[in-house]
Amino acid sequence: MFKKYKYIFFFFILSACVEQQGLNKEESLQDEISPSGNVLDFGFQTDLSEDIAAYKTVVSIVRETGLSQNFIILPGDVEKVQAYIEDNERILEYNPDFIENIQAKKNWYGISILARQIGHHLSKHELEGGVPSIEENIKADELAGFVLFKMGASIGEAIEALESVIADNDNHQKGIPKNTRITSLAKGWNNAKTLMTDTMITSNNEAIDSLINLNPKRKRRQYAYRVFLAIDKKMYFIDTQGKVYEEVSNLYIPVGLKKDSDKTGFDWIFVKEGDSYGVDLKGRLWAFSSDGNFHIVGQAIKLNIK
Repeated sequence: MFKKYKYIFFFFILSACVEQQGLNKEESLQDEISPSGNVLDFGFQTDLSEDIAAYKTVVSIVRETGLSQNFIILPGDVEKVQAYIEDNERILEYNPDFIENIQAKKNWYGISILARQIGHHLSKHELEGGVPSIEENIKADELAGFVLFKMGASIGEAIEALESVIADNDNHQKGIPKNTRITSLAKGWNNAKTLMTDTMITSNNEAIDSLINLNPKRKRRQYAYRVFLAIDKKMYFIDTQGKVYEEVSNLYIPVGLKKDSDKTGFDWIFVKEGDSYGVDLKGRLWAFSSDGNFHIVGQAIKLNIK
């Protein structure tokens, strides 16, 4: 318990900083922390560089989900990482050596384990007795698949990582068919792929040309961006002048604008019929929802203009 409260103060402060900055560009965390591990904003020396590095690793995974962090991060005497609830507080306890191994190289096995434990908290699982139920494990597999795609893992790499996890935990998670877990992981991976609309991109943009060049007798308008908005499941196009168009009955109807952003964390603003969405450097569209949090709601893809 002493170890827990020793670190809670630091992480509450750091969490408050991250929450306040919201969706700052990914370099922001590096700007706030000096190479020596000193927390610049608070004006004192501290030897928490390993904990800061672990926190940044966790934040990078949480950020890919589009959800808000709802747990405290603590170093502890665990084999790898464990999610649990103590005194109504959600805690993610990690082994520093395990986190260091993830940071040293792109370790899909390690990222997959960490993403699952984070998923238990983000999904608000009950974790009775510190042990997730079968249903909770299956849901965590789905979130892990989502994160693995967003971080660059192929479906084969994601499944291979899961199989290693299953092999390591064979004695602890009996009763969950392997195919069920793989199916759940693949569902999350494919959901992320659909959101990013990677399946709609071809090497020679034939699909784009077929949509844009509907009337060969007319001069084709040049489009700089293609935007998929998951909220209304529609595709939009932005021309070189920053006008947003929607294709309706083989006609392109202007419905909005691309605007410069004056908001920290957003590269530009996508405006459609009065609704505004912040767009980050990765082209992800963010919206402020009624629950008071930002969520990813679409993807913008920059096109090669010939």
